[in-house]
Amino acid sequence: MMYGDFAYFYDKLMYNLDYEKIYKFIRDLLGKKSLEPKLILEMACGTGGLTEKLARYYKLHAFDLSDDMLSVCQNKIRSRNLRLFKQNMAGFFAPSTYDAIISVGDSLNYLTDVKDFEAAIKSAYAHLKEDGIFIFDLNTEYKFKNIPPVTVDEVDDVLYIWENIYDEEEKLNTYGVNFFRNIKDNDYRRFYEEHLERAYDLSFVKNLLEKIGFKDLEVYDDYDFKEAREETSRYTFVARK
Repeated sequence: MMYGDFAYFYDKLMYNLDYEKIYKFIRDLLGKKSLEPKLILEMACGTGGLTEKLARYYKLHAFDLSDDMLSVCQNKIRSRNLRLFKQNMAGFFAPSTYDAIISVGDSLNYLTDVKDFEAAIKSAYAHLKEDGIFIFDLNTEYKFKNIPPVTVDEVDDVLYIWENIYDEEEKLNTYGVNFFRNIKDNDYRRFYEEHLERAYDLSFVKNLLEKIGFKDLEVYDDYDFKEAREETSRYTFVARK
C-alpha cells in the first residue's frame, strides 16, 4: 500500500528513523571502498529524509510510487543535484545507469509478492554500472516478532496509535496506524492507514543476489559496521555488480 495522508505526518512520527546514521554509514562505506559516485539512484525515497542529505554532495535521481510522498519531498528539497520521478520499485525503469543504488527505511519489505521483490532486485542490477554498488535494508522477522502489539505516542499536535500483527506462517506483518491531529483547541481529526510488509529470510536474499549476478556481498547490523546477527532488527545489505 502507498502512503496517503500519513505522508504529511511521516517525518514527525518516524523521528526514530536515524537518517543521519544511515547517511554517515553510506559515506563511510563509499570511503572505505574508495568509491566516488557521479550519479546515485534512491529507490522509494519517501519524504526525502535521506535524499536531502545525499543531494548536498551527489547528483541524485530518486523515485517513489506515492504522489503524496513525492510532493512532501519536492517541497522539502531545492537542489539542482536532484531529479525526482514517480515509479514502482517492482521492475522499475530509471532514465540512466548509476554508480550506486540505495533503498532505505525497509522499503523493499513492502514488496510482499516475492515476484515483485525479485523484479526490484533485478532492476537494480540492470541499472547499475559495472562494479556499481547496491545498498539496501530489510526489516527482519526478529523485529516483526518483537514489535509491541500496540504503541501509543504523541508528537507535537499529532497523537498516534500503532498496532502491529505478525503472521508467522505467511511471514506478513500488518501495521494499522491511527493518527489524530489536533486541528484546533483539542478538536482532533482522525486518519487511518494500514500497511503490509513481508519478512524475507536472509538465506533467500543472499541466494537471490548471487543468482542475479551480484558479488562481494556483505550484510551488516542496522547501518553499523558489525556483522548481522540473530537479534538484528534491520539487515543492511551491500553488494557489487
